[in-house]
Amino acid sequence: MRLVRAVHDALNATAVPRTPDPALLPPRVDGSRRLPAPGRVDGTLAEALEARRSSYSLGAGQPALADLATLLHLGVGTAPRAGGLPSVVPYVVARGPGELAPGVHRADLRHPVPNLAVLRAGDPTPYVAAALDQPPFATRAPIWLALVVDVERTLRRYPPRHYRTLHLDAGAALQNLLLVATALGLPACPVMGYDDRAWSELLVLPEGELLAVLVALGRR
Repeated sequence: MRLVRAVHDALNATAVPRTPDPALLPPRVDGSRRLPAPGRVDGTLAEALEARRSSYSLGAGQPALADLATLLHLGVGTAPRAGGLPSVVPYVVARGPGELAPGVHRADLRHPVPNLAVLRAGDPTPYVAAALDQPPFATRAPIWLALVVDVERTLRRYPPRHYRTLHLDAGAALQNLLLVATALGLPACPVMGYDDRAWSELLVLPEGELLAVLVALGRR
């Protein structure tokens, strides 16, 4: 884990340096939120592949919780993973009006109905803006989905080389997520311009988890 962390931290040095004020962080809390049962999506895979586009117009409000539950379950929960391990963990950063209270949530996809553990409560927008390479993007997205790789859990079975495979797992989950979002009519845009350390603080990541990619998400 120490080797993987050193590599990850070294690569983060190539990003635009960001040092958000810790005072901007929403306060820590300990709670949970049950999501609705995931639904189904209409259309064919070919239609979703043809229609998928990154969108910068994400709307002012959050997607419906039912859509978010479906997106997490089908978009991330069904993605292939090396060894079948739960290597990709989705986090949800919510802001703006909607059914989900503003703050930071960790999704648990081990059950048929996704559950959210509430980690921070409060508007994350100022901190998010300070942690992005493009700060104005922070106010465009009512929901940020963070795909995090669980390095420590997977290194119990595989050697450090598996750090590379974890990014393939995250890429498969990202593709699934974008296609399901397209089928649901949800605008989405992958984002890679961010500071890893800043987002690790926001998401309250344990030492063994690393952020792989962000997705800005809107509503139908």
